[in-house]
Amino acid sequence: MLNPDLDRAALAAEFARDGRLRVDNILAPEVAEKIREYCLSEVPFEYLSHVDGRNVAIPAEKLQKLSEAELADLQNKIFTAAAGGAGFFYCGYMLEHKKGDDESEALNYLHSVFDFLNSEEMLGFISEVSGRDDLKSADAQYTRYTHGQFLTRHRDDVGDQERRLAYVFSFSKNWHPDWGGLLQFFEDDGTPRDTWTPTFNSMSLFDIGHVHSVSYVTPFAPEPRLSLTGWFRSKEW
Repeated sequence: MLNPDLDRAALAAEFARDGRLRVDNILAPEVAEKIREYCLSEVPFEYLSHVDGRNVAIPAEKLQKLSEAELADLQNKIFTAAAGGAGFFYCGYMLEHKKGDDESEALNYLHSVFDFLNSEEMLGFISEVSGRDDLKSADAQYTRYTHGQFLTRHRDDVGDQERRLAYVFSFSKNWHPDWGGLLQFFEDDGTPRDTWTPTFNSMSLFDIGHVHSVSYVTPFAPEPRLSLTGWFRSKEW
């Protein structure tokens, strides 16, 4: 799955400068195209948000059954949390090791990507470009950001999960920065630092100490922001 033509020495030098890196053409083209296709049509996404002080996952069919009053109440709770700096609202699908034949071809393929992330090949590549020698596993979820969805400013440092590096594979094509959905980085005091626009078949990799967010996706974005995200960890599955 990994592009064999990547310049690993140049990538390692770039990461060493600031603990951040974006790798273009990270996967073989046919792999990236297939993941995009399946994410657009096959993934049973849930709606993820922070409500009443806890993280919740709402199946799409349950959300569709809420009344207008219930939807308005949910939105108010999501926005209240976001105003306090602890909010998010987007669609996600958690991965695990490849499922059995009872799953569709598409879902089996998408789960095989998770196996690839945990392979010696991929963990070795990430270790080589990041300079870390303690990486043992990766967790992962496919994400979809559509109109009105976002992830507020935060760090990914959660001590008991032994996260070391965050990653974001992008599967959106021709994404325009005016559409939102931008990966934004900040100084520790909240001062904006810089912004990375989603680029098809790229991987953003950064140390968990970096403060970052995903900006609000605008109502006029013509397609969803599709990604595969997670953390490389020093903890075995």
